[in-house]
Amino acid sequence: MDARRADPGSVADTKDREIVTTRIIDAPRELVWKAFADTKALAQWYGPNGFTLTTKVFDFKEGGDWIFMMHGPDGRNYPNIVHFIKILEPVRIVHDHGDDEGKISFLAEITLDAVGNKTRVTLRSVFQSKEALEFVVREHGAAEGAQQTLGRLDELVKQMRDR
Repeated sequence: MDARRADPGSVADTKDREIVTTRIIDAPRELVWKAFADTKALAQWYGPNGFTLTTKVFDFKEGGDWIFMMHGPDGRNYPNIVHFIKILEPVRIVHDHGDDEGKISFLAEITLDAVGNKTRVTLRSVFQSKEALEFVVREHGAAEGAQQTLGRLDELVKQMRDR
């Protein structure tokens, strides 16, 4: 079995090749889910500070794809291809995530846990090797970028909640 296609819960000992980022968002899980399931919402929060994105394809279902371009504050473009493996509304999304050249590839698991009327969002990215993880942390600031991305999600969901 291809380890990238395996359920992250079944991958043995991945601690040396994963990034796990968690944040509590002061909003119900169903509202947080909407921010993941809608391209207009995704365009407002997905990516580190200063980034924007343009979606080309968004087929939010198991077996579907999300193809988009992230636009960095430095003017560089970063092509992204996501293939959805498992979607369990409003709890969990598992997907392969890569670029258009195959240089970056990881298995991502997004979990939304209800904590009272708040939501614990956990992003878990498992890379094929320790070296691949080190590359994205060093060259792309992946760990810090994940924190910033969840910060942007938090801000958007607060705006959605307060409407």
